[in-house]
Amino acid sequence: MLVAQIESNQIGIIIILAAILWLALILTALYHISRNRSMSFSVKVLWFIIILFAPFLGSIIYLVWGKNRKF
Repeated sequence: MLVAQIESNQIGIIIILAAILWLALILTALYHISRNRSMSFSVKVLWFIIILFAPFLGSIIYLVWGKNRKF
């Protein structure tokens, strides 16, 4: 019984840490988009919509591919 409780607590901690990292990834992408002066307003809105509808994938795509592109 004690072993099952410890494992469930560890799984809970892993899920919480993953959620915090996921939120940090999304907030980092949104912050960078909002501060990017070389990006037009319409492109910023498009990236915000992409991240809103596909938060994990949209954030990764932006940070890897879209961050240093000129639009």
